[in-house]
Amino acid sequence: MIELLTDQGESDRLYRDWVQALIQGGTDNDRGWVIDGTGVVFAPNRRGQRGLIDNQVVLGLDSSLGTWVVKIVRPDVEQQDRGKLTAFGRNEQGRPLLLRQGWLQKNPISRTVREDFADLSGLSEVPVMTRGQASSRKWYVVADLSSASTIPQATAAFVNACSMARSMAGGGALLSAEPGTYRFGLDEQGRTKKVTITGGTKEVEDMQGHVWAELKKLVGKSLTKPTNSGYTVDAMIEPANALVEIKTGVFAHDIYEAVGQLALYPSLINLPDDLEPIILIPDRPALRPQMAAALDARRIKVYLYSIGRVGEKPAITFSNTFIKRVTSVGREPAPAKKALAKRKAKA
Repeated sequence: MIELLTDQGESDRLYRDWVQALIQGGTDNDRGWVIDGTGVVFAPNRRGQRGLIDNQVVLGLDSSLGTWVVKIVRPDVEQQDRGKLTAFGRNEQGRPLLLRQGWLQKNPISRTVREDFADLSGLSEVPVMTRGQASSRKWYVVADLSSASTIPQATAAFVNACSMARSMAGGGALLSAEPGTYRFGLDEQGRTKKVTITGGTKEVEDMQGHVWAELKKLVGKSLTKPTNSGYTVDAMIEPANALVEIKTGVFAHDIYEAVGQLALYPSLINLPDDLEPIILIPDRPALRPQMAAALDARRIKVYLYSIGRVGEKPAITFSNTFIKRVTSVGREPAPAKKALAKRKAKA
């Protein structure tokens, strides 16, 4: 059981600690800060500019078009669970937790998400007490504040879950355009790029470009890169109903970023609504079993590629299951769609 804090001074200190942990775990950019390795952006206001963070933090995958995903405000302990949607509490072990109600206001991405927040986000509600009584509101953990080093990644995971909820809910203003109104980005190519290291620079292979180019050889003209309003997917293979995000690593931040992209891009770019989300990752090191199980629970498919060498160039080899998946025309409809099709046929 989690008990909401009643001391405003303690609550304010925890809020400052959370903000500081985000800043230390982030990198400045022109939209505010990016939580390192996640693609999650945060800023003190909806304009998406750096500045003093005082009473609120907005978080999302991009600051343009009003597409902030969720807002965390400095709690007012006097209001307890009847005012702002953010609070701090302590669990039975005494660990401080940042909490947020499962309530996302309508914005250009989605309709209001409230009663179905848990179903759409995949997050689990936690029991909360306020002044000795069980809270009637539904609360979810944003981050455990007992370890500053884990706060940025935990917060990013919460934002990605909210992104998933908004994408699945739909109904935002960005969906007013007809699907297919996007443009197409340029093909990618394998190349060598320079990166900054201590004491100078070094050349490294842009492995994503090599993977994309090999995928283009496999699939041909059906592989496209839809783009709209500054957002671009890695690969859409429409005949196979596949939306693919390519990653060159399998660390948690790589997967968080891919999940967030797959969740929001269909809405942001106005893609067909029946594309199956796919993450394409290297086979070494292996994806952690817990992460693989979590992706499977969210119905996100994971496929592998291997990296070899032919002379001085990387050689990309895809798994047989991935080749079969992306070269097939269409796929088996989801159970709900099959049931709907049967009902229509009987009507």
